[in-house]
Amino acid sequence: MAPKSLRIGVLLEQVQLSDIMGIDLFGNLSTGYLNQVLPLDPKFADFLPHAMDIEFFYISSSLEPASTTPPNASLPNSIGGFKFLPNTTYDECPRDLDIVLIGGPLPTHRPEAADRFMKEAWGKTRVWMTTCIGSLWLASTGLLEGKKVTTNKEFLGVARAGFPGTEWKYQRWVVDEKEYEGGGGKGELWTAGGAGAGMDMIARYCLDNFDKEFVNIMALEGLEFNPGGQAGPFYPMNEGEKRIIW
Repeated sequence: MAPKSLRIGVLLEQVQLSDIMGIDLFGNLSTGYLNQVLPLDPKFADFLPHAMDIEFFYISSSLEPASTTPPNASLPNSIGGFKFLPNTTYDECPRDLDIVLIGGPLPTHRPEAADRFMKEAWGKTRVWMTTCIGSLWLASTGLLEGKKVTTNKEFLGVARAGFPGTEWKYQRWVVDEKEYEGGGGKGELWTAGGAGAGMDMIARYCLDNFDKEFVNIMALEGLEFNPGGQAGPFYPMNEGEKRIIW
């Protein structure tokens, strides 16, 4: 049985928009979403026992509209393109969430309030996830010392040079334990490579933690997204090899 409720914090100020799209997989497992699709087909009522009340905390420096990518090249510093409306700030967001997801901003984005939030919430929130260079943002706090993690494979050299106390793995995603002060299980750290790997990672998390049929129908097959989480955590080539996509 899925938990009755889930609170998810999302750090997406100035991040790559595709890095945080995995929240849509969670959203499709919510009671609110399921109730909206029930009129289309009553068979979805079978999943009501598995649906969760999910609350998303969209975190930013202020409650003013904030930028993500893609940038607007006509504006100074190439920011200000796609904007989202935060519903909480780094200072005001609860620290004891269920999941925190961090997308990848460039190294120029390191607000002190975000650093403070990550350090204060680290031990109080059981599951932390990063996609792409979101792991570099989290590593900048010192919290990833001694942890097994990954990042966008093109930046593994940068990550290893900048944070040598962290074990950077050449994998699409990596799962490690982390400190956790609460009950209900061990602390978990899930880190992914590029945005596509992040989507697969979140699909895997959902399949591992919630009813598999519910996840496949509502979040994977329904979005025509890799049903069953078939893309694994390992790359099909060795580190340093280049794969031609087309």
